[in-house]
Amino acid sequence: MRRLATFVATSAVALAVVVAPSFAEERIVVDLSRYDVPVSTGFSGARLLLFGASPQGDSGDADILIKVRGPLQSYTMSRKERVFGLWRNGARRHISSAPAFFQILTSQNEDNWFEDFERRRNAFSFRNLSVSVKSAPPRSADTPARQQEQLREQQQEQQAFRSAFLRLQGRKGLYGKLPNSIERLGNNLFRVNLTLPPGLPTGTYIVETFLIEEGKLSSAQATPLFVRRAGGSAFIFAFAERYSFLYGFCAVLIALLAGVVANRLFARS
Repeated sequence: MRRLATFVATSAVALAVVVAPSFAEERIVVDLSRYDVPVSTGFSGARLLLFGASPQGDSGDADILIKVRGPLQSYTMSRKERVFGLWRNGARRHISSAPAFFQILTSQNEDNWFEDFERRRNAFSFRNLSVSVKSAPPRSADTPARQQEQLREQQQEQQAFRSAFLRLQGRKGLYGKLPNSIERLGNNLFRVNLTLPPGLPTGTYIVETFLIEEGKLSSAQATPLFVRRAGGSAFIFAFAERYSFLYGFCAVLIALLAGVVANRLFARS
């Protein structure tokens, strides 16, 4: 028992010696409860615990900001148009270089310090989020004035599609800002629950944690998070990607067999 206590004490001292210089240098230490999120057919979302340590400061003016960013993806959006009382899909636009997931979490409820910080750091602002909208080629115009008018119309259309895209992603829980969501535990420790909604695209996500002191970025740490397919859906997806022709043939064959079986059952009844 005494040897065990001596071993534990020695290990604690060694860990403190190793961690202390690193903590003093980085000023923020962060970890996740898990780094892997399996997505199966019945995936209904996930919750992860992010915890860490950072100096609060004598005046208590150290703030924590967390940015969770998913892999870049491409989307296609259609504008709804009403024709003779019926809704139909109208203009279609392609959106590229948009993150699959983008969430900002802060340790304060006031937006003053965050707005001032994001004004200098565009990477934290939804207004400057990299969302590229590809517009239709402009029509031929005879006069320069008409060309300028078409350019303004194109820019307005791009902004409208961009705003609609951000709004739809926010409704799905894929984009958002959660102020006052980081819980302080004492002077140095903090924790926060990261909620991942259902329908989350797979890929590598980056969880970045920033320490902000007096409105300036003091320290940062990035942690990867892997969202991957698991179970039968992973096998079917890999099979379809690798053997697309065989997958299509099997799908048609299964549909035909299902139709034959259903026909026999209804004929007997």
